[in-house]
Amino acid sequence: MKLKYKKMILMVTVCTMGIGMVTFSVTRENSKSSTAVESKGKDLVVEKQDLKLDSSTADVLSAAALNSLIPSTEGSNLEIATLQGEQDTNVLEKDAYTDVNELITKYLNAKLTNKKSDYKSLVNDVSLLDLKDIERKTKYIENYENITCYTKKGPEDGSFVVFAYHEIKFNSIDTLAPAMNRFYVKQNEEGKPYIYLGEADKETEVAIAELSETEDVLELIESVNTKLAKAVEKDGPLGEFYLKLEESAKDVSKNE
Repeated sequence: MKLKYKKMILMVTVCTMGIGMVTFSVTRENSKSSTAVESKGKDLVVEKQDLKLDSSTADVLSAAALNSLIPSTEGSNLEIATLQGEQDTNVLEKDAYTDVNELITKYLNAKLTNKKSDYKSLVNDVSLLDLKDIERKTKYIENYENITCYTKKGPEDGSFVVFAYHEIKFNSIDTLAPAMNRFYVKQNEEGKPYIYLGEADKETEVAIAELSETEDVLELIESVNTKLAKAVEKDGPLGEFYLKLEESAKDVSKNE
């Protein structure tokens, strides 16, 4: 592998052209809060210890933060053991929920057409989407393929933390680019899933961060990193494209 591509090994395309974790945002989705390649060069690299939300607090949980979620009543060892057992059984599931898969697929495709009407049934608040920014960041993308949804049950009833693997077909580039988005999915009163955009309380943020640092999720991230590195090594134009994106991200970051 060429030296200039080695730094991309940890570069999961969670941030590719702004389509990455921006959709998992618990903040307003706009040009300043996204983890776009075009807006935050530092967010290009996704290490095992640092899977971030757009601009917020999905850092590694400390033991103290985790303990704050555990009932503190004296003599509650049974309750603590039960909670820890529940976390152990909250495994990462692959394509386990058809309606979630359909939601994520529709959302990614909606980014390509980028019409407000296409988003209405997919998110909680369309006004939180910056359509001009989305259009700018998806202008080189032709299609999303091989979408696979990995889910963990979320901290709220009926919610999910979704890690959506997909492969991006860029214009004029033959090799598909492996990528991953992270979403927070909730259910409406009819039980239909939607992507949550907006503010989340601190406890929810912390719980989501903890779920994102479990061993099975970290292994998934590593596998996507490896696939991307192989794709970049295989296809010269794809590698050059990513280098240009990174340079663009650095330029934008300097001007912020």
